[in-house]
Amino acid sequence: MRKILIALLLIVVAAAAWPIYVGVQIENALDNAYTGHAGGLRIHHAVTRYERERYGAHATSVLQVSGKGLDFEVELEHRIDHRLLGAAVQTRTVPGRSAGRIPAPWAAVLAQARPRADSWLGLGGGISSRLSSRPVLISGDADPEAEPLPFRLHLGAGQGGVAYSPERMVLSFDTDLLDLAEGQERLLLEQLYFGLVVHPEPDGGYGSLPDYDIGLGSQLISLTLGNREVLGLESLQMSSNQNSAADRLDSLWRVRAEELRSVGLELETLDLQLTALRWHRPTLLRFMEDLEGVRAMALAADLQTGLLLGMLLDGLQRMIEHDPLLRGHLRLNSEPGKHVRLNMDLGLSGDAEDFAARPLESIALDLDLEAGLALLEEVAALLETETGLEATEAMDLETLLELAVSEEWAQIENGILSSRLRMEDGRLLINGRDQTVLLLALVFGFARGMF
Repeated sequence: MRKILIALLLIVVAAAAWPIYVGVQIENALDNAYTGHAGGLRIHHAVTRYERERYGAHATSVLQVSGKGLDFEVELEHRIDHRLLGAAVQTRTVPGRSAGRIPAPWAAVLAQARPRADSWLGLGGGISSRLSSRPVLISGDADPEAEPLPFRLHLGAGQGGVAYSPERMVLSFDTDLLDLAEGQERLLLEQLYFGLVVHPEPDGGYGSLPDYDIGLGSQLISLTLGNREVLGLESLQMSSNQNSAADRLDSLWRVRAEELRSVGLELETLDLQLTALRWHRPTLLRFMEDLEGVRAMALAADLQTGLLLGMLLDGLQRMIEHDPLLRGHLRLNSEPGKHVRLNMDLGLSGDAEDFAARPLESIALDLDLEAGLALLEEVAALLETETGLEATEAMDLETLLELAVSEEWAQIENGILSSRLRMEDGRLLINGRDQTVLLLALVFGFARGMF
C-alpha cells in the first residue's frame, strides 16, 4: 500500500510540474530570434513580450522587413496553450500596429486580409502552421503622392501551411484568384498554387544554396494591355529541384503548359526542361559571395561587366575538372509543320590549365533543332506587324532561309527546317560541315574590346 501511495504521489508531482516544464521549453524555443533573406529582402522576427502562465502564455513579436526600398515592421500577437507534448499557438496581426515605410497598398492588403496562423510547436523544436487570409479588394491610386494611376487588386481567400524541423522546411499557399490591374496593364491568375520544400545542406544547416523542391502553377495566366492579351497560358506548371551530394550539385527546371497565346499566336503543348549536372557547390558559393561584393562596390557599368566576366572565367576554371553539363529540351506545339523540337547538351571537360590556354577546346556542344516552316513564317509575320516595319532584304525570312541552306547551316525538307550542330576539340561542325572559321569570327566579334 505504501508503494502505491508513493507512486501516486510521484504521478501527482509530475503532473503538477509538467505544465511548467512545457512552458519553459516553449518559451525558450520562441525566444530565439530569426533572420532570413528572400528575393533581396531581409526578414527578421523576434519576440518582444512573453507572459507565461501555468497552462498557457501570451506573447507579442515584431516582424521586420527591409531592403529594396522597404523598411517596415508588423506587430503580431500569440496565444499559447500548453499541451502534453507541445503547445498550440494562435497568431494574429495587430490591426493598426505597424511602423516604418510600409507602402500604402501593402498596408491596405494587410488590413483586409487579416492573415492568421494556427500552429503546433513540439517539444523537439519543430513547428507546423496552417495559414489563412480573407479576400482582398482594393481600388484607387497605387501611391497617392505619385502621379495618379488606376490601381485595382482582387485577391481571393488564401490558405496554406508552414512547417519547420531540423530535417526540412515546408511552405505552401493557394488561392482561387489574383487579379491585379494598374493603368492599362492587367494580370489575371486563376487557381494559383505554390509549394516549397527546403532540405538542409550537406553540413546540416539551411544556408544560401540549400537543396529544395518547388512547384508553382496556375490554371490560367493572362497578361493584357488595354483590351489586348499580350500573353496567355493555360494549365501552367513550373517545377524545380536541387540536390547536393558532397561537393556536387544537380538541378532541374521544368515549365509545362497546355496552351500558350501571345499577340495573336496560339500554340499548344509547351514543355521546356533544363538540367544542370555535376556543378561544383564550393565554386558556386564563392561566386555568390563575390557577386554580392561587386554589387556593394557600385562600380561603373563597364568596370562591373569586366569584373563579372573575370569572376565567371575564374569560376569555370575551378569547376571544369568536375565535368559540368547543362542539358536542355524544348517541345512546342504538336501540329505537324508548326512544331519546334530542340535538344541540347553543353558541357566542359579537361583541366584548368587547358581551359586557360585553349578555352574553346574544353567546350563540348551537341544541339539538334527541328522547326516547322509554317510556324517560322507566322512568327515572322507577327514580328513585322508588331514592330510596324516592313521586311527588308536583311530581315526577310525567305532570304535568311536561302542563306542558311546555301551555307549548309540548315536543311529544309517537306516544310521542316532542321539543323545539327556539334562542337568538340575546338572545331565546329554544322550538319557535318566544318564551320570553325565561323565560330572564331563569332568569338572575336563577341569579345571585341576585351583583348
